Amino acid sequence: MSLAQENLEQQPKRKRSRLGCNTCKARKVKCDERQDVCDNCESLHLECTYPSAGQRLRIAVGRRNPRSCNGCRIVRSKCFRRTVSQSSCERCREKSLPCSYQDDGPGNPLSRQPLPRQLQPSRPTGQGVVTAAAPIQTTNSIGSAEESYLISTVPEPAIMQLHWLSSPDLPDGKHIRTLVDSYFQNIHPLRCFSFIHKPSFLQKLADEIGSDLRSDALLHIMCTLGAQFFALEYSDTVQQLPAAFILKAGSQWAATADRLILGHTNQISIDGLMTTQLLHDYALRMGNFTQAFVLSALMARMTQALQINLEYSSDLFDQSANASLSVTARECRRRLMWSCYVTDVLCSNGVDQLTLIFEKDLKIQLPCNNRNFLHQQPSITRTLTGYLIQQLEIRRRVLWYIKHLDQAKLPWLPDSEFAQLDRELQAWYATLPANLHFTASTIYLRKESSQLGALCLFHCTYHQTMLDFYRIGTPELFKLRSAFHFPPEMSDFQRHLQFALFKEARTLGAIIAEAEQHSPRMIGDPWFPTMAYESNRVMLFYLTQVTDPVAMNKRDLVLSSIPYLQSNLKALNTMRATNAMAEGLSRGAESMLQTLGVNANHILPLPNVILDDPYLAFPNRDAEAPQRAADSDLHPLSIFRMARKEIPEGHVPVESSQANPSSTNDILQVVEQPILVAAGMEGLGHNLDMFFTPDLARDWDVAEMIHGSIIDGDGPISWTGMAQMG
Repeated sequence: MSLAQENLEQQPKRKRSRLGCNTCKARKVKCDERQDVCDNCESLHLECTYPSAGQRLRIAVGRRNPRSCNGCRIVRSKCFRRTVSQSSCERCREKSLPCSYQDDGPGNPLSRQPLPRQLQPSRPTGQGVVTAAAPIQTTNSIGSAEESYLISTVPEPAIMQLHWLSSPDLPDGKHIRTLVDSYFQNIHPLRCFSFIHKPSFLQKLADEIGSDLRSDALLHIMCTLGAQFFALEYSDTVQQLPAAFILKAGSQWAATADRLILGHTNQISIDGLMTTQLLHDYALRMGNFTQAFVLSALMARMTQALQINLEYSSDLFDQSANASLSVTARECRRRLMWSCYVTDVLCSNGVDQLTLIFEKDLKIQLPCNNRNFLHQQPSITRTLTGYLIQQLEIRRRVLWYIKHLDQAKLPWLPDSEFAQLDRELQAWYATLPANLHFTASTIYLRKESSQLGALCLFHCTYHQTMLDFYRIGTPELFKLRSAFHFPPEMSDFQRHLQFALFKEARTLGAIIAEAEQHSPRMIGDPWFPTMAYESNRVMLFYLTQVTDPVAMNKRDLVLSSIPYLQSNLKALNTMRATNAMAEGLSRGAESMLQTLGVNANHILPLPNVILDDPYLAFPNRDAEAPQRAADSDLHPLSIFRMARKEIPEGHVPVESSQANPSSTNDILQVVEQPILVAAGMEGLGHNLDMFFTPDLARDWDVAEMIHGSIIDGDGPISWTGMAQMG
């Protein structure tokens, strides 16, 4: 043995330092122990604190449970308990569900042992335990005792790091810039919210960061929306947080913005209109539909007062030396006006009584592309946002047609309104430029430019419109007023409409699945939960009520639909962190699937579960009411219908006086019944496991199916083309 080797053996082994910061310990990463702020905390903009002398912070680290409870096993969900002695898993406690295990019984200690002290809900007594503040008052379950308990069980280090998200005042400049960056990364690309010029806003923020910002309503609501996605990213990358905590992040800042806007309605400004638009979006996320409905009307009146529906000047290229409004300011106003128009379209849903902004009054050009907007270059172009606005104009006409079927010609006639709209919709979609197609290359190009969420919403909007359009063939599912009667000789035409409806529902599921795989923030728009839920509802209706139970291809059709049902339910659970409405919709979708019985040849028909929505349970409206209210023609999940349910003193009753008495109670009883499977059922299984098999191989290519569904033989081609094919 050499002398060097002897010296190495004699040297004591260097012990690993235990003096890392609290944040790195909680994240289980190596800390460089740099004074003041370590490198990890500095790069993530987190607070860096070290334990005091003689004190060591002990973090209860959850160990993965080798067993799953019965409920999580059925839905193939991750089952997690922080300690083995904990009586229920996280999912069951969050959803207030009974949690039982296969070996639960009188001798099982799990049912007798109390929660560990560190996991029991208790009143905070010292520093470092901060509870999230209550958001704007809503009528949903946000702020309930269950969610307060969930927030109180967030690990103490996470609460210490994120306590500033619950403060009534805006945080320091460093955190404000972080939240603003999160806003521009996640909210700005969605729908038509890109009406704020980022460089100009950041320059203004840098000049005002040291001044009093308590009266800046726009900054407050931007920080609120950014806080939700900041907390979502923190939960994904640093430490897992409950969905209720993420949803409530920054809620007090939204309350401040709401108070500043409604308290100064005599001072109308562009910034005030931008704030109102973002408050409307936040109200939808929090499930406060009454507030969203009122804010949409306020937006319409503010646009009229500001007259931003008119061009500031006929000189679109800003060649005049006397122009007092810059190119950037003009484009901001155009985008803001179109954003308000989109909000009005989605709020009115084609009902004349609820429409406040009409296309004929808009005398401005469509938004230019983002590159020219960023670099302050005037241009006249058609962009993704422009095509979305054009699509929503067609959607408004489609919804008007659906609500006035009593004035329309029979849909199978060549010159009917249905045939004309069908040709227009498919021709419009077929002529989209290549950079708007939903292909693999376009997906990654848009993702690189932070526009993948907008692209997914664009295509989902089209297929949701087509789904609404083809629903005239299934009046039982959608409770259509003045529905068409299809004679026996038109049964083929009706079957075509029903199959086209089913294909559109599957396409919606495919797009949402693709978006959710890239990132949860890609499905951050408040409209996505409704789309995912409606997609599942239509597919289940088609599989249980329309298809022939003994058809040769029934088994293949059911198996090929499983991934779409799975992905929609998964997306709804993901969206619960940023949308309060997704909680109820995920329960409704899960109830529909859990009540489904399956055997080798057919899905058992359950009309009370599929025909009547187990979540909404809206009554039958076939009987004509003496007075026709606006909400009678709207989808049950529309903003106005949801707002009407929150108003206790509504003059016109929501429900018809001649409604079918076997409505809500019967439906809920059916949902609560246990799953009954006929004896001797074989093949596909005796329970719901087939509908929740994880990572089941897909039989479809997302890009090919979505882009090619209109032009290939497998998609819902026009009825005229189908007839010509023989």
